[in-house]
Amino acid sequence: VEGSLAEAGYFQDVSWLDRSPTEVVIVGHGLRKLTLAAGRDRPAVRTASYDQLEGVPPHMAACHMPEGWASEEVSTQEEQLLDGVSSRAIPKEVLAMLVGVPVVVTTSFKISARDEEVLQELGELLLLTPERCPFSSCAGDHHTQFSDNGWIFAIRGPDALDVALSLELRFEELSTLPEEERLQAVFWGILDIKYDRAKGVLERVRVLETGDGRISKFSGDGAPIQDLFRSRYQVEESAVLRKFHVISADKKLTHDFMEMAGYGHVVPDQVCYPRYYNLELAERIASDLELEDGAKVVLKLCNRSRAAGVVVVPLDELDEVLEELLVPPQDIQAWLVQKARLMEGPGVRAGELGFKWGDFEEQKRHWWCNESPCFVAERWCTSTPTRRGDMFYDGTLRVGFALLRKHQTHCEQGDAGTSPPSPNSETIPPEELRVEWLGGYWKLPKSHMGSAQLRERVVSAARTSGTAPVRPSVLAEIYACLGDAVQQLFGGVEPSTRMLADKYASQLELAAYLTARLAVGQREASRIKKMLYDAQVLTSKVAPGGAKQCVESFIQRCYGIMEARSLVKDRWETGRRHFKQSLRHVPYNANSLYLLGMAALEMGQSQEAADLMTQSLLLDPDFRAPYVNLGVAYLRLRMYQRVVEISEACLDRHPHSPQCCYHIAVACCQIALKMESQEASGKHLQPFVKEEYENFRQRALASFVEARESEEGLKRRPVDNSGRLPEAPWLEIDDLMFQAMASSGLGHRNGYANQTRKHVTREVSLPPTIGWRIFGWRT
Repeated sequence: VEGSLAEAGYFQDVSWLDRSPTEVVIVGHGLRKLTLAAGRDRPAVRTASYDQLEGVPPHMAACHMPEGWASEEVSTQEEQLLDGVSSRAIPKEVLAMLVGVPVVVTTSFKISARDEEVLQELGELLLLTPERCPFSSCAGDHHTQFSDNGWIFAIRGPDALDVALSLELRFEELSTLPEEERLQAVFWGILDIKYDRAKGVLERVRVLETGDGRISKFSGDGAPIQDLFRSRYQVEESAVLRKFHVISADKKLTHDFMEMAGYGHVVPDQVCYPRYYNLELAERIASDLELEDGAKVVLKLCNRSRAAGVVVVPLDELDEVLEELLVPPQDIQAWLVQKARLMEGPGVRAGELGFKWGDFEEQKRHWWCNESPCFVAERWCTSTPTRRGDMFYDGTLRVGFALLRKHQTHCEQGDAGTSPPSPNSETIPPEELRVEWLGGYWKLPKSHMGSAQLRERVVSAARTSGTAPVRPSVLAEIYACLGDAVQQLFGGVEPSTRMLADKYASQLELAAYLTARLAVGQREASRIKKMLYDAQVLTSKVAPGGAKQCVESFIQRCYGIMEARSLVKDRWETGRRHFKQSLRHVPYNANSLYLLGMAALEMGQSQEAADLMTQSLLLDPDFRAPYVNLGVAYLRLRMYQRVVEISEACLDRHPHSPQCCYHIAVACCQIALKMESQEASGKHLQPFVKEEYENFRQRALASFVEARESEEGLKRRPVDNSGRLPEAPWLEIDDLMFQAMASSGLGHRNGYANQTRKHVTREVSLPPTIGWRIFGWRT
């Protein structure tokens, strides 16, 4: 790191006090050779290993951020390089040169109180107690908790240095707070990052994407992040950062805003193109990214998360892959009908799509049905190998953060002259925000780095391969590298139509699409209509073609959403007209197919709803809402086995879906009650049928409990005198089903006759509105 900084001129002021001739020697294990000659008012700089040091003692020594010196699980090559020597161990002969020499130690964070107490015991050998470095980039902002060389202390001599290097040197972790003392967070989210410590200081960290903490998953080693947020903060409901929902939902916009904020060095090299195929496209991508033979490129859809549409391609296969991704079937309707029939064939379970989750076949469908007119291509980024057992993985590092108003801290400390902004303000300038980092963990891909399956060894899949912890020193380096990037990204005013039109004057289809996306997130209908009109004006200037059709399809869907969200009586009928118009522009728009199915469901046309949502899933197998609402449609059609199957398919991809647990509970209850009625009518049930009955009954009970005890279920729990109408899973009919399943309704149980129940029919009739619906607007 210091070598790179020296080459960039960062040591030229080292002798600024008297401009005396000065030599800086950067010492360590395995450093690359560097020699920079002295010049006018510029010191000489060179690197040296410990055994190359001369016997002349230095006038001063400095240890830069030793918290990062201790290595993680190192590779065999690194072990050979270090030759068994701890990275903090300094040879005795070198320490002997430091007798009486002042040593400055910097850290990227304030050291813990425990470490500071140890330093105080040094007495006169402690020349400077730990404090903020006045020369660091964030010296003037006391809210900043991490900054390269942002904290400093000084000691004298080798013994004191030995004590300093033996310290744990860890930052104080955030603590939980009592409910009445919890902090008001305006937002909390995640960053997915590639981190490679083998690269230069400006190339180590690459932010891939951002996400909303409320809907992000924190499995394994990431679970403490969510726990910490819930026990330290409460969300400030009045401060809605709509800017986040616009920027984070688009990879192109995230990349560009990071560059505009001065953090272009922490995002991958990226290029953007209209989403249509031509013979020159692959060559253009290779040229624009300056890729060499044998390189790999990552293709991404701008508006998708959960790795949907992420395709890693060797350069020599790029043209072939682009053609498959960007050229959908000519007759998409015939294709959908054919695939839907296969799904309804004998022995095929609902939600069984004919390919594995994450396969290239699925990625193709994500690309075909996507609404964004553009896609991005990025230079392939890697991480420091993470060891698990005998295998090494190219993981993705996920960190959590909370954004808070600075005035909370001001008020606590009693700063004079501070006037906190109105809590109802939706626009919060970046300089009025502070970030608290909640922790991080490695998400591992499906396969190790030696696998022949490129996507499986690159794209993280924590649920499949699990997670791994991250060293605190790595987290500190990443936090310091990111500085105020999060505040700059999500603070301030949201982008305007004019700004988008100016920024993307050469890509008006992108400006129009982003304007429409910004519009549908507004609250006032008049403002939504005005911005959608602006988007249509921009679209009118786009040349005819696939990109223009994508934007027009999306705009019509936005109009349909606006109508469907309104309070007018025929809102779904009006919305349906717009959804149909959207499909005329792009027949394979999975979102419009789903919403057309939702309109049918709300209008009591359950079979049509099921058909349309099945088509939506065929094109976008990772969309949760069609799975959930297909369960509703099948319930209303009394197709209970299909309910269980589609709900299980949803839970496989989206485990936190209590709606599916509820649908399974209702379906299993109805199947069990039907078995009871068969026995009550005199039919003899075979032992294996009775066993099946018991399984359905027990599963119904367990699924009811799981749905009710989920976070979403508890929010729906009725409160006395609230005036709120009961909702699933707390309806009266749900209580009746739960009570019915609490005990067996068969005439014989465990071989003994139950005369009080024999030949008694227990029936719980379902209302036509049964089901726990969700409205996945995808805005």
